[in-house]
Amino acid sequence: MCTAAKSTIVFAIGSTLRGDDGVAWRIGEVLEADPNYSELQVVFTELLLPEHAAPLSATEVALFVDCSAITRLGVVSTIELHPAKELPRIFTHHLDPASLLKLTQDLYGIVPLHAFAITVGGESFELSEGIQGDLSKCVEAAIPAAIEAIRASLVCV
Repeated sequence: MCTAAKSTIVFAIGSTLRGDDGVAWRIGEVLEADPNYSELQVVFTELLLPEHAAPLSATEVALFVDCSAITRLGVVSTIELHPAKELPRIFTHHLDPASLLKLTQDLYGIVPLHAFAITVGGESFELSEGIQGDLSKCVEAAIPAAIEAIRASLVCV
């Protein structure tokens, strides 16, 4: 099993009220429940915010788990990330992972040694009933592959 770096943060990004967009939260819950991943810090958030730069600056490995609207349904992708070359001209309240890495670098002079995006291709992003919306069958079935991608990312570092 994986032995995560002592300071690994996982951002589970998405909205549980928007169908497949809640897959990262479901993955984060699986990680939190698994004693093999007890050293991971899981942050559940709907958006990446400037406030996330502080905890990001104190980690060696950062994983950004999210649902993708452009990847084929149920396909899990791992993408190595680096800080953006510059921050967006219009600085809004939310950021993409590369921009958050750049902001962290600018504010704290440091970024994680390794950063990866783990995405699952989604299908339905419509508002869902209840507190935690349902995932499409293909996205639900992709959760074990996403956990394996996270494990593999941690082994690589």
